[in-house]
Amino acid sequence: MSNSLGERVRQKRLSLNLTVQELAQKADVSASYIYAIESGQRGSRIEKLSKIAKALETSLPDIWPYDA
Repeated sequence: MSNSLGERVRQKRLSLNLTVQELAQKADVSASYIYAIESGQRGSRIEKLSKIAKALETSLPDIWPYDA
């Protein structure tokens, strides 16, 4: 699996056959926010990442490549 947040979100979204708009709706964020994350233009707050992970039916560590 890729190391970048955006690539992980995109791969998981595609594996679930979700459009950006569908993921945004499920995660209660804007489609432009999802586009920005997937393209690497922005990071995300933990609260929004948690919503996105839940919408992707996965856990936060699966999409957030953070090494403490």
